[in-house]
Amino acid sequence: VVERLHALGARVFLDLKFHDIPATVERAVQACVGMEVGFLTVHALGGRRMLRAAAAAAAGSKTRILAVTVLTSLEEEDLSEIGVKGGLSERVCSLAALARDCGIPGIVCSARELVALREAGILPEAVVTPGIRLASREGDDQRRTVSPREAFALGATHIVVGRPVLEAAEPIELVRNLLQESGGLP
Repeated sequence: VVERLHALGARVFLDLKFHDIPATVERAVQACVGMEVGFLTVHALGGRRMLRAAAAAAAGSKTRILAVTVLTSLEEEDLSEIGVKGGLSERVCSLAALARDCGIPGIVCSARELVALREAGILPEAVVTPGIRLASREGDDQRRTVSPREAFALGATHIVVGRPVLEAAEPIELVRNLLQESGGLP
């Protein structure tokens, strides 16, 4: 699939969210680097050794590693329930700082945490924000959502819009609306 997308001239973002022991993640990243993907995700919760292994495996390549901080489907109560101490913004900032210190050039987080990241001085060069919606959707498992315009205004460099496009009756029209909303189309 990656080769076919490259043949079409597309850049590839593999959102695989690797989270395993360092050696396994290192080998997985090496395989993705060999496919010349543009972005590849790992979970920041994998820790320092895993993040360093991912960064080392991608060093000198075209592949930029992104550290997933806190999934946009999670809220404060979810973090508390799984034993994560501190507030959500604090956790995102801590994981983003860890990723930066390990040589990871970008993060994935909700745009809602970008102000806290900027205030803490740890907004990386690449900030990918999922949970992008034009309007609230009933039954959606994303909790910390924003519009495309809000995401870019808050400092996102890239946005991820998956399910709304895939589930749209008119996906091309939805993409046009998203581009217009984000300032990408007149």
